Order: sequence, then structure tokens, then C-alpha cells
Amino acid sequence: MFFKNMTEKQTIHWRKGAIIGFYTYLILLFIDLTYDLLFAANAFSTSFIFWGGLIAAFGTELIFNLKDKRKLRKSVS
Repeated sequence: MFFKNMTEKQTIHWRKGAIIGFYTYLILLFIDLTYDLLFAANAFSTSFIFWGGLIAAFGTELIFNLKDKRKLRKSVS
């Protein structure tokens, strides 16, 4: 009722975005942990790591969806 069903392409784009977001989390956490072990201080705040992963996931999905829409518009014209 509140959400529309995703198309197959949108589902594929979300999966790609989720993978990019997951790897962003891994990289940021690795850097933060390494920095913590070497210098006994945090390189990033926890909120930066949290929002960085979310923005990477949703931003990647948005970019893929926009590129797909642009490709559809060019093929129709």
C-alpha cells in the first residue's frame, strides 16, 4: 500500500549499491581500527562510518537508476 514494487533492474541496482555500501563499511572500519592500533586514537567517528556506508549504498543505487533512466530516454528518442 505504501511502497511500490521494484522492477528487476531496480532490484539489481539495489543489490549493487548494498555491496558497495558493505565494502565501504569494511574499508572505513579497517582504516579506523588500524589507526586505533597504531596511534591509540580513532581516525573516524562512528557517525561518519555509519553515514558513509549508508550514503555509499543509496548513492550508488541512485546513480545506477539515473543512468538507466537516461539510457531509456535516449533509446526512445
